Amino acid sequence: MRITAAVTQDSISGIARRMAVLGPAVGRALGEAVIRSSEPYVPYRTGRLASSVTLDVGEDGAGEVRWTAPYAQECYVASRPFSKKVHPLATARWFEAAKAADGPLWIAAAQEAVGRGAGSNENGGIGKDGTTLWKF
Repeated sequence: MRITAAVTQDSISGIARRMAVLGPAVGRALGEAVIRSSEPYVPYRTGRLASSVTLDVGEDGAGEVRWTAPYAQECYVASRPFSKKVHPLATARWFEAAKAADGPLWIAAAQEAVGRGAGSNENGGIGKDGTTLWKF
């Protein structure tokens, strides 16, 4: 995908304003896609690990998805097999497994959020050709 932006000196403040609006929405959309994709890969015995997931998105759109159960790190790096009874795809390093399976869907979720954030504004968003993020 190619992204183009024509920027003039007068438009710099417009970029900042637009990123202030779109950044968190894009970060949230991406984080939610990561959580949805990762769920089937998260080891599941009692449900505590799977339900401990959190999403924090900053004002700049940067986000973090965390599994906060006390034993999350131990499970993430484990070399042992996990029960497949509830989550048949359960594995250590579940983020990497989800990314390998659904990475392109994560990108699509972020792109869709950019398009929604631009709304009907003819000057912004991803165009029908899939190549334009902003025009000024």
